Amino acid sequence: MTERKKPRSLSAPWMLLSLLTVVLWGGWGLQSKIIVDRISPWANQVLFSIGLAPLVLWMALSKNLRRTAGSKRKGIIYGLLTGVLGGTGNVALYLSLAGGGKASVVIPFVGLAPLVTVVLALILLGESLNRLQIVGVILALVSIYLLSL
Repeated sequence: MTERKKPRSLSAPWMLLSLLTVVLWGGWGLQSKIIVDRISPWANQVLFSIGLAPLVLWMALSKNLRRTAGSKRKGIIYGLLTGVLGGTGNVALYLSLAGGGKASVVIPFVGLAPLVTVVLALILLGESLNRLQIVGVILALVSIYLLSL
């Protein structure tokens, strides 16, 4: 007899953290548009990085970091590369908003970045999508087209 999977719960810890991420990043997207009207995208990235300092300090003092620090050189390189890609992406976003892009279009469009992850996971990690997930990808692309009209 096969075991049935439990239905996904909206109260699962990962789901609550995901919803928190959506809310925080949604606020960040709005704030990004507001700030580019007041300072340059370059200054915004510098201030963004400085704003991370308290979080970096908190993480640096975390027992979890001390337990895993220096455990794998490759992981450290990937972590730094993630920061470079994310920071460069932030600057591109701020330049897009400063160049006249509407936050209501730019932020959702940029929110399609996971589609790049999906494509790379298919190619590099050999992952696959089911039919429903393929429909989701298509609908995401259609939604951006409709938002840009």
